[in-house]
Amino acid sequence: MVNETNYRHYLQGELVRRISANPRYSQRAFAKSLGLSPGELSEILSGKRRLTLKKALKIAKSMGLNSHETKHLLSLVENEVINDEAETVIVAQEEGRKNLEMDLFNVVSEWYCFAILNLSECAGFAWSTTWIGKKLGISPLQVKVAIERMMRVGLIEETKDGLRACEDFIFSPDGIPSQAIRNYHRAILQKASESLETQHLDEREITGLGFAVDPKHIPNIKKEIQQFRDMIAEKYSKGEKTVVYQLELALFKLSEGDTRE
Repeated sequence: MVNETNYRHYLQGELVRRISANPRYSQRAFAKSLGLSPGELSEILSGKRRLTLKKALKIAKSMGLNSHETKHLLSLVENEVINDEAETVIVAQEEGRKNLEMDLFNVVSEWYCFAILNLSECAGFAWSTTWIGKKLGISPLQVKVAIERMMRVGLIEETKDGLRACEDFIFSPDGIPSQAIRNYHRAILQKASESLETQHLDEREITGLGFAVDPKHIPNIKKEIQQFRDMIAEKYSKGEKTVVYQLELALFKLSEGDTRE
């Protein structure tokens, strides 16, 4: 909570987190848990209605926030109604930068953000939250939030013909918290584990190789794995595409320390 700089993003993220834990959870249930009406919460999340300090206190109590988190939530609400124009500009610039960093963190953390970008290259793709959600097995709300975040960080843009995934973006890991990267790979490995039970052998290939190695070769092994990954993408990302796949390679130690010690 204390890392957030926008209460709408915080509430939106909390709702997505609950849906991820329980796909049957809904925005209506979230509103009820906060002591708000569904319409009231919808307008707050969309920016059509400002959150009052009284409502913020009610939400903080409903969510079980501690005193520090509650004070932070109230400060976010107060910042939104600053009347001094100069101060508002300064606050907006600083919050804009922090919000962008948080959006970037969330984009990298959620596996389905890049899955949506890849799916947009498939034949028959539609910028429909329901359609995308059905294809990826996530809720329309998760799709909606993901698209909004990717638009804010420049991965998706709105054109006169509708939404479009940017083809020339450069996504550098510089500045991205390592926790976000770990969250992403943890989620992807969970999806791989699930595929063992849900996908036919013809649809997947999950194999492993255990071997003893001189640690000095690890940098070269990592480099060759990266070259192999790039070769696969270059060779097979052509022609008509209809399905999104994920290639996840794992190279890690099974033994601790050095056997010579």
